Amino acid sequence: MSVLYFVYLEGDVDTASATTPHSTRTSPRPRQVHTITDRFSLNSTYVVDDGHLVVVDPGSDLHVRQLETYLHRFLYRRTQDIDLIVLTHLHPEHTAGLASLLRLCHAPVAASSAALRIAQFNAGERHFEPDITHLARSVFPAYFSPVMLTNSSYTQQVHLVDTWLEDKEGLPGHADWRVLASPGHSPESLCLYNPFTTELLSGDTIVIAEERTPLLRSSSSASRRVLEMTLHVLRTLDIRYLYPGHGRALLGKNLLQHALVR
Repeated sequence: MSVLYFVYLEGDVDTASATTPHSTRTSPRPRQVHTITDRFSLNSTYVVDDGHLVVVDPGSDLHVRQLETYLHRFLYRRTQDIDLIVLTHLHPEHTAGLASLLRLCHAPVAASSAALRIAQFNAGERHFEPDITHLARSVFPAYFSPVMLTNSSYTQQVHLVDTWLEDKEGLPGHADWRVLASPGHSPESLCLYNPFTTELLSGDTIVIAEERTPLLRSSSSASRRVLEMTLHVLRTLDIRYLYPGHGRALLGKNLLQHALVR
């Protein structure tokens, strides 16, 4: 499968989104995100270049090979320059290439602390108590059920993670980027947001559906309620560049105005 590189230039705007009025604000800083994806944008890996390099969701071994090529050919950087790897969630299509990437660099791996709590729950070490301050706790008992939490991928992958990320904290070594817990697609899902560049890396919290519509996909009535609350929080942010786990990136204003939860 061939892999495409997308570097969105100033002026490339989703015109459907750009026509929506938006509050006046100072111009954002230059964007920092580079996209590596397949021909149909079925799965995406991202590189944040803020002087240092962060890889978000390594994807498959193929994505890692293309990532290495991209760094050398377009950014004139080495894989050894990567100083952090972030997993937005622990689903295999986004983490399968992690071992290959770790053979090319020695960067620490970061993921949501919710994944650690889930692994501890599965091992019988503790009762799961999610630390997601911006969501109403009234929905948690139904969503964070034993059936939802008992997933072998957490136990298998948790030992690969070096740094546990908490909601609303800065990304280690990259203080302009904020961690936002965004459960719904999975309990440990997170987004990364930069208020200075107005970029959001959403992982699978948001995917791009037909007609370029942002979509938050739920797996149950409980997860749907959590996603609706996550969407409410994300709509409070000034997001002009949206980078999803699946589908092409969106550029414009008020990008989540017509987002759907299903």
